[in-house]
Amino acid sequence: MVMPLANLKAIYELLFKDGVIVVKKDRRPQSMHPDLNGVNNLKVIRAVGSLKTKGYVRETFAWKHAYYYLTNEGIGYLRDYLHLPPEIMPRTLHHICRPGFSARVQSVKGPRSSISELKAQGRTQEGVTDRHVYRHKRKKCECVPGSLSEVLHMDSIQRRSQKPPRMRCCFH
Repeated sequence: MVMPLANLKAIYELLFKDGVIVVKKDRRPQSMHPDLNGVNNLKVIRAVGSLKTKGYVRETFAWKHAYYYLTNEGIGYLRDYLHLPPEIMPRTLHHICRPGFSARVQSVKGPRSSISELKAQGRTQEGVTDRHVYRHKRKKCECVPGSLSEVLHMDSIQRRSQKPPRMRCCFH
């Protein structure tokens, strides 16, 4: 494909500056690349495809977008092509200094059921077991044959069908 050298140079500069270029797989001539003014997606796809066949970039495809990442050989090739000094590196190779997290956030503690932690907080093991028993105790059935709710329930079933009603317990 015949491509103006200014467009090719703009594509290569963007690729070298960021270390990665994202191209939407839209080959229509009217679809322009969002980061490059005056360059459509088809030209970017062709230029980066040429670098891909030479092994200078690797491609990852996701959701109609292709991500092209520079390899080490590609960095050397573009540095020679664009006549750049070795001090200039792509953004993907820059290390960003991030603020460290506090020790409280980084440490992960397990469940708080050890006895030493309970004593330090002024609680006892009995209080914890009482709470556990209370949470998991089973409810006793409060349905007594002949109670008002059961009689009303049986009466409504008998009206619908003449089959004998099935006795239910705690499922009202």
